[in-house]
Amino acid sequence: MLFPDCAIIRPDMVLRPVRFLWISLVLLVCSVAVFSAAEKRQQRLVLTAYYSGSEVHVQPVIEPGSRSFSYGPWTFGSIVHDDQASDHRFNLYVIAPGAQHQSPPPTDEFNHTVLINSAEDEGDQTREWDVFWVVVLDPDFDQEIRSERELLLMGQAYFLPRDLYTLEDAPGHILLRQLGIDSLGDLAKFRRADGALPRIVLLSAGMAVKMKVIPPSPPTE
Repeated sequence: MLFPDCAIIRPDMVLRPVRFLWISLVLLVCSVAVFSAAEKRQQRLVLTAYYSGSEVHVQPVIEPGSRSFSYGPWTFGSIVHDDQASDHRFNLYVIAPGAQHQSPPPTDEFNHTVLINSAEDEGDQTREWDVFWVVVLDPDFDQEIRSERELLLMGQAYFLPRDLYTLEDAPGHILLRQLGIDSLGDLAKFRRADGALPRIVLLSAGMAVKMKVIPPSPPTE
């Protein structure tokens, strides 16, 4: 699903125009190749996500012969051939750092939370989801984002970094580096005139995945 201009900072606002093509390529290659290399490790399926403040069960759809989208040891589902962001698809956000999906060292660098913006029961129909990275920049941000509304609000909230603020001070610095964002200069287009940075940034992963939402069991009488 695409965002209105006022909803949240867009990926095309991140970097200087002379570097836009290069970084866009890096983001796509990292999303597909670097994290897919984790298939050599023991994989774990993402089976839960947050929706409107509540945790729901999901089921990655793994199609035979297809490539799957993975983040470290975590598998989200088969990659959709038509990977351009679309208003006809729902959104899936991978938030880093996050406490929902955790694994022991050395793969704890991939700990994250998953947020989706729809949980309607569509029977056996497989849904397609545009994937977005959500990276926390504010060192004082210590809450779990559990709804899209909260995410969009946080995307418009800013903080003033201290004088010695570095990329390592961002709670999501590991994901930033995994995506090829290696210095504060790469975040320059996020800064306001007063030097403030957004508390979180949202970047398109450049792909979509297939995943089902599992409706809750009806209450027993």
